[in-house]
Amino acid sequence: MFLNARPHITVFGIEIYYYAIIIVSGIAVAISLFAHFLKKNGYDPYDAVDYAVIVIPLAILGARLYFFMFPYDGQPSNWGTFWKFRNGGLGIYGAVIVGYITAAIVARVKKQNFFQISDLIVPGLLIAQCIGRWGNFANQEAYGNMVTNPDLQFFPFAVFIDGRGAWFQATFFYESLCTGIGFIIVLLLMRSKKYRVGQLASFYGIYYGIVRLAIESLRSDSLYLWVGGVNTGIKISQAVSVFTILFGLYRLAYIYRHELYEKYKKFFKNDEKEVKTSLILLVSLIAVSLCFAIVFFIIGEANIVLVGGVLIVAAFMMGCGVVINLDRKKMLDKNGSFAQTAKNEDGTVVCTGVDGNSWSVKSNEWAKWIFADRRPPIKTKNNAEQEVLQ
Repeated sequence: MFLNARPHITVFGIEIYYYAIIIVSGIAVAISLFAHFLKKNGYDPYDAVDYAVIVIPLAILGARLYFFMFPYDGQPSNWGTFWKFRNGGLGIYGAVIVGYITAAIVARVKKQNFFQISDLIVPGLLIAQCIGRWGNFANQEAYGNMVTNPDLQFFPFAVFIDGRGAWFQATFFYESLCTGIGFIIVLLLMRSKKYRVGQLASFYGIYYGIVRLAIESLRSDSLYLWVGGVNTGIKISQAVSVFTILFGLYRLAYIYRHELYEKYKKFFKNDEKEVKTSLILLVSLIAVSLCFAIVFFIIGEANIVLVGGVLIVAAFMMGCGVVINLDRKKMLDKNGSFAQTAKNEDGTVVCTGVDGNSWSVKSNEWAKWIFADRRPPIKTKNNAEQEVLQ
């Protein structure tokens, strides 16, 4: 399969690259799908335009910034060309990260449930990525390792790169195929009776993180993490993938926290035993995580140091869990069961045991805030109709 590098058409003397046409087509499909799902869930479909006008320009800027912050191996960025978008240079993760943050702000301003909004964005995002990767095909980029076996020199396994005069793994196609499959899975999850708000965004973080982690290991034109002009050797997209997977797992665990907690409690005869065991487990895991993190930092290899950083973050989160469980321990009555509680205006919690005795507890709200679910009410067809009737 052959294509000249950066093919284009000329309109009124202006070169319009196929890459741009393909990317814009993907964005248009994503906006249309977002509007469709907004309407199905009781929102105004024209809200899709509000999000698009604000999110897309900033997401593109984020993609550009990502490319310049983490350049190719041996090619430090020339920031003087940052605004020359026609020269190429975008990183999808930069667009996703900035777009996610911007969409959260827009949803907050519009008083909409961001976790539901993000779920409605995910199908369009995946299909846009599926389409957009063919822009890399047009530009002859995002390819993998060289393919020297003549029996494997065929598309879609490999693609011929004119600029290098050789066949390379068609990693752009691998990712396009995987995001297309992800799009179908998301549509099925959305129609499932077991669907919960936030599930699709969590799935995206886990699924795309795994896909990119695997495919990035094959690519020969990856962006790298640089520190002070020194290439750490870390493929930045793989590092980001680790965090998107962990974040997706965290959000998924949060969505099913009640079911998970109920199953966990069945292992203990009473509440007191459960709290004490939880404290022992958390403290043990923190100690192990910190020990491994220290060892990894001493080793000093870039990829190992990255894992150490993840362990530090995990230790902090588990530390918050320790603080919360210490508060829960104070709310146990003499029988080892949780007392009935009522919160005062000053933040203290009044506990009343089964024997009628009462006591006050000052809880550490900062630790609970880390895990707090800050979602505004969900707007659905039913309550939208009720709002109209009122």
